[in-house]
Amino acid sequence: MMRWDPFKEIEELQERLGRGMGYGMGRGGRGDQTLAPLVDVWEDEEGLHLAVYLPGIDPDKVEVTAEEETLTVKAERPFEKQENVAYHRVEGPYGVFVRSFSIPAVYDLSKVAAKFKNGVLYLTVPRAEETKPRKIQVEVES
Repeated sequence: MMRWDPFKEIEELQERLGRGMGYGMGRGGRGDQTLAPLVDVWEDEEGLHLAVYLPGIDPDKVEVTAEEETLTVKAERPFEKQENVAYHRVEGPYGVFVRSFSIPAVYDLSKVAAKFKNGVLYLTVPRAEETKPRKIQVEVES
């Protein structure tokens, strides 16, 4: 006879709700869903900065593309199911992560810099030279 665990029902409900909202492994436990990674975005005088959170993802599986006024980050964290293993819980995000950002024309997408550190992709989009403030020489007439 199994002991009744009131928290087990709550955990199962949370898991079902999470799957319905796009978390977890995807349909049939294959990890074949598309997820949107979390991101921080800020701006300073240098330009636009983005921190895209991709925990557990191999940097070789990260792709950054800039096209027209759109910056796109795509990464993959496949679920590698092992044989003869009984999985009791798999809550980590698996699948393809995609996030696109509309970048205003005041930034130069041809000069995007990308660094990956501790599961976070850091992107810097510098201001376009023609939009940077510049000092205007004032001529004095005599």
